[in-house]
Amino acid sequence: MNKIGLMYLRKRRRESLFFILLLVTCLSANAQIIKVRGTVLNEVGEPVWRANVTNEETNESVSTNEDGKYVITVKNNGKLKFTHMNYATEIVNVKGQLKIDLVLKKNAFMIKEVVVSGKMKKKTDPEIETTNIEIHGNWAIIKTSISPNKRFVSYNRLLMQPYVFNETKKEKYYLKPLALDGREYNITQTRIYGFDINKDPLAEFIVKKESERIPYVDSIYMNNLNDLWRCDAVQSVEDYTKIVFRDTLVIANGLINPLKLLKFDFAGDFLDDPSYFPIDEPPLMDDRDEMHLKFPIGQAYLDLSDSTTVADLSTLKKKLKDIESNQNAQLSTFEINGFASPDGIYEKNVKLAAKRMSVVMQEVLSGLYEGTRANIKSQKHSNVESWKKVADLMYNDSLKTEAMEITAIINKYPNSIDTQGKKITKLPYYQLIAAKYLPRLRKVDYMFSYKIYRSLTIQEIRELYQKNYKELGKYEFFKLYRNEKDSVKCEAIIRKALERYPNFIAAACDLSALCLRRGVGDSKILERYAGANAPEQVNLNHVASLLYERQFSRADSIIDFLKDNPKTVKIKAYTEVLNHRFTEENFKIVAASGVLNEVVMLLAMKKNGAAYRKAQELREETAEIYYIKAVCANRASKEAPDINSNAMLYLEAMDFLKKAIEKDPAYLRMAETDADTIDLLKDVTSQKDNQG
Repeated sequence: MNKIGLMYLRKRRRESLFFILLLVTCLSANAQIIKVRGTVLNEVGEPVWRANVTNEETNESVSTNEDGKYVITVKNNGKLKFTHMNYATEIVNVKGQLKIDLVLKKNAFMIKEVVVSGKMKKKTDPEIETTNIEIHGNWAIIKTSISPNKRFVSYNRLLMQPYVFNETKKEKYYLKPLALDGREYNITQTRIYGFDINKDPLAEFIVKKESERIPYVDSIYMNNLNDLWRCDAVQSVEDYTKIVFRDTLVIANGLINPLKLLKFDFAGDFLDDPSYFPIDEPPLMDDRDEMHLKFPIGQAYLDLSDSTTVADLSTLKKKLKDIESNQNAQLSTFEINGFASPDGIYEKNVKLAAKRMSVVMQEVLSGLYEGTRANIKSQKHSNVESWKKVADLMYNDSLKTEAMEITAIINKYPNSIDTQGKKITKLPYYQLIAAKYLPRLRKVDYMFSYKIYRSLTIQEIRELYQKNYKELGKYEFFKLYRNEKDSVKCEAIIRKALERYPNFIAAACDLSALCLRRGVGDSKILERYAGANAPEQVNLNHVASLLYERQFSRADSIIDFLKDNPKTVKIKAYTEVLNHRFTEENFKIVAASGVLNEVVMLLAMKKNGAAYRKAQELREETAEIYYIKAVCANRASKEAPDINSNAMLYLEAMDFLKKAIEKDPAYLRMAETDADTIDLLKDVTSQKDNQG
């Protein structure tokens, strides 16, 4: 090659090298680091919790939260891998997307699920121990174990995810998972997470294999102990790229809960602490009265020769004095209205009436204390009756012609009462008017009003309740319902009282007692009041309500506020027993209520032989007794020393269960949810079908 050719070749190499460097630079510039966010759902739209989202380049991983959401850092041209033990792995090219939502599908590598029958179970699969769901109070205790096997190797992770399923309500409740890592898998995981294994979403659930079986215990709170429950466990074995085995097993059916048959009866009592009773705060009542007093004709002083005037004046003074001396009364106003007859000159009559009112006011109030008089708003009104009043009186006495003649004069001189009087005095029958009708107009009415704090009578409260119950105060409600003999009406009154006064603790306690007396617990009634500062009866009724609602664990939290005394000893013992605290004293107290309760406690304590023997004392032929005997016989059969005893006891248990269901079909439903009878029921049903 000549010199020129060599120079040309070197130039082309330099250009090629420059182009390659430029291309690398461009590619590097395009590889921007971004944050990708998104939501991972399953095929029915539910969020997938604890799905792993992994940056394929760096192996850095995050876990989705309970809403299925995640945030991860990745290059804009990178890849994300989505994995979960229950779903197929998905790998997504980022392509610069800042938001990637994904729907995971059921695991494509999942092998056919294995039948739970012991004979059919593949010995190469991890073995989860069947168990029972034991109830302590409202807590369901699940104890099981899992044993890895030949399928599990050093580069595998074994996962177990138990969950409790409410078959009645079709609701699922997850328990804590369990993870077991092979040696190589653990080393790889540690490196992936930068030697900080705590970054692994399952870090807190990773266990060490210290024996052939790995124990597992967890618990969950149950509100609905009468529902049908089961416990399932999802188990899987995975390597770095896929799930090599997955299966779901039913490890427990029904609940072990003999205490559901425990009998108790707490009637509930009304609040007996007077310090919590509402105070009688009677409303201020307006009252009025009237007296009829006479004056001599043309005079301003009282006619004390008139016995009616003296008696009414004395009565008036006494009543005012009684009000003054009543600590619950307040004399607020005293009002008098005087009426003079229209005969004579009108102006003089007006002045005379006013003077009479002043005399009466002074006479009546003179008997009161100065302080009382100072607080009284006194009013006096003087009036002169019209001639029309005379015409009305005569018309009522059938003197229609005379009445019409007087009315004609009034109409002719409507603006002058004096002119009316002059014309009327000239009438031939004026002497009759002066003698009979004018004196009737000179009677003076005096009225006074006062306010008094007066407790309403039961009848008055009932009338006000019927008219508008919202006008009743706490005390009136309290007085009304505590005097009501009909419990239904009493409860209705209390509910209206609580509607009007939501913080009415006495009414709430008494309503709770009424509910308990008819065998119903309603813990919402006293929920806001129960506790350390509540009166004892409130806490007692609240605990009883919780027991009736089978909220045993909540009841257990309240009995700490009950002092030890004869009123509380029984309910405290029952509450502790129902929460599986079988002290000698508790057992003694509850067993004293009857053989049935003693048998039930022995079953709960797993003293099955003693329970079976004690059950022989139950002679009643009721569905309940037959059912309890079925449970006792079934448990005793499992502890029988030989096969013949086992068979005899099991047949006896079947017979008792069959009789219980025949007596009351409701026990069929109970047997379906009871782990003590589920298998027994299958044989009873099968036997019945064969006989049919």
